[in-house]
Amino acid sequence: MTTTALLADLVENVGGDLVNVTALVPPGADVHSFQSTPADNVVVSRAALLVSNGGGLDQFLDDVIEGASSDDAVHILAAESLMNLDDDDPHFWQNPVFAVQYAEGIRDGLITADPDNTANYQSNFQTYKDQLTDLDFDIASILDTIQPDRRHLITFHDAFGHFATRYGWQVTSLVGSDASQVSPGPVVEILDRVRDQGIPAVFAEPQFSFGLLESAAKEAEVEVGPIYSDVQDDYVTSYIEMMLFNAKSLARLLR
Repeated sequence: MTTTALLADLVENVGGDLVNVTALVPPGADVHSFQSTPADNVVVSRAALLVSNGGGLDQFLDDVIEGASSDDAVHILAAESLMNLDDDDPHFWQNPVFAVQYAEGIRDGLITADPDNTANYQSNFQTYKDQLTDLDFDIASILDTIQPDRRHLITFHDAFGHFATRYGWQVTSLVGSDASQVSPGPVVEILDRVRDQGIPAVFAEPQFSFGLLESAAKEAEVEVGPIYSDVQDDYVTSYIEMMLFNAKSLARLLR
């Protein structure tokens, strides 16, 4: 059991055919506003391994996990090795190098829960690590097609700081990493930057209501493009697919 669909995808890649994974927060839902149900307690109670992100992203599910999980279940925080970065942004997976550390923690959790299949988990992890390394290279190559003065990612939700740091971008957001309510003030400030820098597009995730951003962007004659911080059912179905989609969306609208 994982808290999010993205974590479920990572577990499936490391666990392969040996795991059956359920995400508490379904694909496309906003993790910040999700409300658990009694049915979620049943899912938790059946899990041999429970995977949370940590870092403040999904702590509201801690009571559900602690109250419903079995005594012999293994519970890991996928971002635990990254929490010493002293950063308020828990979306560490936006850096593919950090996603490798997520996969390492998941591998270790699977081995603890199912030691008889250690070799399988080790092998699956190595294969996935290679894919994530390739992903990092591919993203950098796509972003290199964007001229340096346009490498400014303006988003509705503050979830892309680790992405920006990894690839040397500037990032500005309207709301915090907890997706709290946006106010008009920051919109005006960001629009001023958009006009000054000649940035042709700003970006928003589909799970949020971003009407204010859309109307302000229209007034500024800039486009609102799609970007994802978590796996979506019908649009991006895996972490790797999501990250490549984001890079291509930036390249398409900012070149």
